[in-house]
Amino acid sequence: MVETIETSSKMSTSPLKVKQMRKSCLPFLKYRLTSPQATTVDNPILGNITADGPLSTNRRKKATDRCRQTKGKDPMKGTELVLKALIDNKVKFVFGYTGGAIMPIFDEMEKQKAFKFIMSRHEQGAVFMAQGISRASLSTHDPRTGVCMATSGPGAMNLVTGIADAGMDSVPVLAITGQVPTGVIATDAFQESDVVGVMMPLTKQTYMPLSIDDIESTIHEAMYVASNGRSGPVVVDIPKDVQIQEADSVCKIDPRACQPKVPGYFASPSLDMDRLKQAVSLINKSVRPIILCGHGVISSNSGPTLQALVERSRIPVAFTLHGLSAIPVDHPASLGMVGMHGTVEANRALLHADLIISLGMRFDDRVTGNLAEFARHAEVIHVEIDPSEIDKNVKTTVALNADVKQVLDLLERDPALVSRPRNSWFAQIDTFRNEIADQLNAEIDAGIGQEGQLLAKTIVSRLSHLTRGKDIIVGDVGQHQMILARFYNFQTVNSWFTSGGAGTMGCSLPMAIGVKLARPDERVWSVSGDGGFQMNIQELGTIMEHGIDVKIVIMNNGYLGMVRQWQTLFYDGRYAGTPMKNPDYGAIAGAYGIPYLKVSELDQVDAAIEAARDHEGAFMLEFLCDPSEIVLPMIPAGGGIGDMIVSISK
Repeated sequence: MVETIETSSKMSTSPLKVKQMRKSCLPFLKYRLTSPQATTVDNPILGNITADGPLSTNRRKKATDRCRQTKGKDPMKGTELVLKALIDNKVKFVFGYTGGAIMPIFDEMEKQKAFKFIMSRHEQGAVFMAQGISRASLSTHDPRTGVCMATSGPGAMNLVTGIADAGMDSVPVLAITGQVPTGVIATDAFQESDVVGVMMPLTKQTYMPLSIDDIESTIHEAMYVASNGRSGPVVVDIPKDVQIQEADSVCKIDPRACQPKVPGYFASPSLDMDRLKQAVSLINKSVRPIILCGHGVISSNSGPTLQALVERSRIPVAFTLHGLSAIPVDHPASLGMVGMHGTVEANRALLHADLIISLGMRFDDRVTGNLAEFARHAEVIHVEIDPSEIDKNVKTTVALNADVKQVLDLLERDPALVSRPRNSWFAQIDTFRNEIADQLNAEIDAGIGQEGQLLAKTIVSRLSHLTRGKDIIVGDVGQHQMILARFYNFQTVNSWFTSGGAGTMGCSLPMAIGVKLARPDERVWSVSGDGGFQMNIQELGTIMEHGIDVKIVIMNNGYLGMVRQWQTLFYDGRYAGTPMKNPDYGAIAGAYGIPYLKVSELDQVDAAIEAARDHEGAFMLEFLCDPSEIVLPMIPAGGGIGDMIVSISK
């Protein structure tokens, strides 16, 4: 039976009454699940709250029983249980910023010294550092879910953008926030904010444990939910009084046996083998197939299997922004990035394909353009672990709701899959590839733009050459991001990190810190525009304090480059709000003890990159770039792939 608790939004409610109603909803805030047994609370302060049904306490007890190992003899505080659960989940680094409501947990961390705590200079930086750990460690022998912490009120609110970013890009992150004591929640207490209400729409799950008995199992469940199925961020908001509560007998959780049974949550959907046979049949009949490699291929560590399938089946592969580095970009079957700023060959091939095989991607607007024009003459196979993404934007012929790794493993070994040469299809793709190749090569070789300054395309091409495409690149957001995606020759699996769905400027520098900590033996480059770099410039302090070896590149063109490009093409060259006066980056680097070079001449580029590359420790390079530079091709907003702009003159 479904129980629904509702309050009319039209009723007259005093502020005190509203706060009392908000407080009365707290028992339901431990869960935010979609299930047939859900309870919905419609509240003028909290909005729609979906809870784990009226028996949530009993369900949590059953979940705890399944994980119970032994009873503790000595009482433990909530803070100890939080840290014990993190240790059990092999957390090594914790990123964050302390404050009043989270102070008890920080104090216990200092006592135990079980973690390497990295203090960000802003809470948003902590989320991106946690993202970096999560994403970069996926391809190591020791994958981890990044953890960040912040205090209540402004501390928790400063996490919001990074949490939203992780949600859009399906990155597992656990954010633990302090909250004011339960006795003053909903009284506008000092540094109080409705963390659960704010975070709910942005996260995979949000919790507020109201008793010490819930803390340990909540952290275990949160880590499980964040990292299983389609990954994503989870927030645990812990009132200060709950943190310092003591338990007479503490439930000890065995993390090896702990797989919480969460109503309505399915981490590993079962593959329909009949549909897989249908997919194989479509592939065998196809004359002009194309694979779209999405972030799911990276997240499932399936790059090598994809490469084996591509080579066996002779099917060309294009990449979403987050699919890049799944296989080497210069592989003969690689078409490069697809979509708004994708390559000519990727977009033209997608337009002419008779079969689209999409792997772990969600058909977002930057890939499809105008949906009415997308895949009009093609069958579509969609492999996706999240059923809500199937048929959401693009109607599929065969939908495979499954882990992309499982599907790729089966396809690559399937004897029924016919290997066809498809020579005519690859010949046609070569004509697409050559359409503007000479124009691009000439521009890169020239290296100088219309206003006499360096071209970012040339800088990225030289960086790619001098690192042999093997380094890790962490791009910020903007025009330089698209240039990195297009012109860096990624050779290492899972070596490209950036913000995709949310497009968060300022992500690169803090994310690069997390990436370097996850993979300390690899060289990491943080590449930003002058606009994005200044949004989290304070994280230079984190690099300085911990001696983190990140190579920092600033593409300084004195503008917000991508917006300026749109203004050039679509707003008659009116540069409203895009010119910017920059500080002395050399002085800033010096203040943080970071070596620095400014590069304005083409013949200085290689030497500067080599100096940063070979230096042990952080190094900053500032390149003075031409503001008139345009990155093409480009699909205009609202246009379809067929409307791709390949030349300004055209």
